Amino acid sequence: MIPQQKIDEIRQSIDIVDIIADYVKLQPSGRNYKALSPFTAEKTPSFVVSPDKQIYKCFSSGKGGNVFTFLMEVEKISFPEAIEVVAKRAGIDISQYRHTSQDRDQKHNNEYDTLKWAGRLYNRQLHSPSGKEGLHYLVNERKLSQKTIMAFGVGYAPDSWDFLTGEAGRSAIPVESLSLTGLLYHNARKNSSYDYFRNRIMFPIFSVAGQVIGFGGRTLSSDPNSPKYLNSPETPFFDKSKVLYGLHAARNEIRRNGQAILVEGYMDVLALHQAGITTAVASCGTALTKYQAAILQRYCSEVLFLYDADDAGQKSMLSGIDILVSSGLTPWTATLPEGDDPDSFIRKQGKEAFLDYIKENRLSFIDFQLAFHLKKGAMNEPRNKAIAVRSMLKTIHLVQDSMQKELYLQELEQKLGISMAVLREIMLQMRAGQKQATQKPAPQHSGTDSEEPGLRISVQEKTFLKALLESVEYGNEVLEFASSHQELLQLSNPAATTVLTHLLNSYRNSIAHSEAHLDVAAEIGSIEDADARGLASGLLIDPPVSAHWQASFDEEQQKAKRCLTAFLDSFKHLILNHFRQQKTNLISRLRSAANLEEEKSLSSDLALLVREEQKTENEVNAMIRSILNPNG
Repeated sequence: MIPQQKIDEIRQSIDIVDIIADYVKLQPSGRNYKALSPFTAEKTPSFVVSPDKQIYKCFSSGKGGNVFTFLMEVEKISFPEAIEVVAKRAGIDISQYRHTSQDRDQKHNNEYDTLKWAGRLYNRQLHSPSGKEGLHYLVNERKLSQKTIMAFGVGYAPDSWDFLTGEAGRSAIPVESLSLTGLLYHNARKNSSYDYFRNRIMFPIFSVAGQVIGFGGRTLSSDPNSPKYLNSPETPFFDKSKVLYGLHAARNEIRRNGQAILVEGYMDVLALHQAGITTAVASCGTALTKYQAAILQRYCSEVLFLYDADDAGQKSMLSGIDILVSSGLTPWTATLPEGDDPDSFIRKQGKEAFLDYIKENRLSFIDFQLAFHLKKGAMNEPRNKAIAVRSMLKTIHLVQDSMQKELYLQELEQKLGISMAVLREIMLQMRAGQKQATQKPAPQHSGTDSEEPGLRISVQEKTFLKALLESVEYGNEVLEFASSHQELLQLSNPAATTVLTHLLNSYRNSIAHSEAHLDVAAEIGSIEDADARGLASGLLIDPPVSAHWQASFDEEQQKAKRCLTAFLDSFKHLILNHFRQQKTNLISRLRSAANLEEEKSLSSDLALLVREEQKTENEVNAMIRSILNPNG
């Protein structure tokens, strides 16, 4: 088990912005960064990262937390695995905490570790006598180097029905893990199980962070009934429509270049990377999907399609162009000579010839569409030409930037000889049709100020909790006061109550162990309830909700004073409201007192309550004065 002190050291040694930038394209927004959500398919950025507080908040999904919870959400990994990923990135050795026999046994219960185990096993088999044919194919026929084979973990699945089952038994891997990860196929009719991959070159498919999440296998069999390529079945860890092969190795170079090269096959990716063209990714044997386009949009603004020259490849590029454009990306295309793919072209002619060819044959998406329709003869007859033109205008209609859209229309006018007036009229018809098709009744909102359904929270509670969270940065005084008056703090929002209870429990625990003040990023990350964690993250990133937050203060004390003033404002309302309700109740009972004795007793209780109210208010004021004016 990793000590909390080491966990804090690991988290504090890395900038959350650097980690999250591997998954989304972050844009500066004041003191924070914004991006499109990695959890939802949104078009307006609502995902916010705070480098100051080292937390994130996704306002479209409600998720929030620190660097560990982000990795757990996006990679679907456990907390210890998230720690390991960050530690590796930070160059911190934690081997002494994870290499016990107990840890090894526990690791085998994790499906991601089963996939990693299988990937390493397949790679060892490639270099064993049973993998001789596969290694010969890769090295001699496809000209892959050992460096490339090892870098991408390429392996071999033996021609056996129970290879993995036998190896799993020797390695204490549960058979259930093999089934859950799609490595073992269960035939319900025969009530039998066997290896999903047999006699195949194995290509591990990695997540962006480098976790093995599935496999692609190319057959070495001559059986015509055996599919040439076979991907892992869909599992909770793997959905080929949402993955790009090679992205874990290409993402940094893609970000630097601002462009990705999209190819069709695993071997194309390997050949390009081996040649030093490390922006290549593949769509895992599927037509490009909106999810894959959204992933690319996190890293670049342009995509070069490099599919086969056959009819299927050209049609795939044609449909993929619309998907890229609707995701805010600019597509380019290049078609290699008939019979060539990137792998074969580079093997025969080399990197420089490949780059020269791409440079000379690179087309804009409009030129590619026009060439496609001309080749099909669609531009020779008015009716077919009209259909083709509408198809091209449909793509331009998807362009999000209005200036680019206008320039594309001008380009189309010049190349087709059709007036801008006609092109704009057709575009207006498309816009009207789209608006009618997508028009929905306006959603009904209840009278709350919360942005998240299920987390309805009043302004008072929101302001109080936000101020309490921000106060952690400046010491324990606010927490100490809230802790001593917790019985008066009755919050109606369940998630807010969870956050408050968590903070006060952590504060008491830190006092018991004579520790320094709390680390708010660590505390948010350790809140188990996802709604509460998201609420806390959002409150810290949210703009101010109280007028007091806009007051003018000296620069040095501005944050602390704003935080404490807001706390005073909201705390007074919450506490005094509690007293006010009690007073209203006592006064009502006084008016209907049955006898003099009851009236005296109630009057005494009322006087005591008023004194307690005044004492509490004075304590709040004294606390604020002592913090903001320590020398006064």
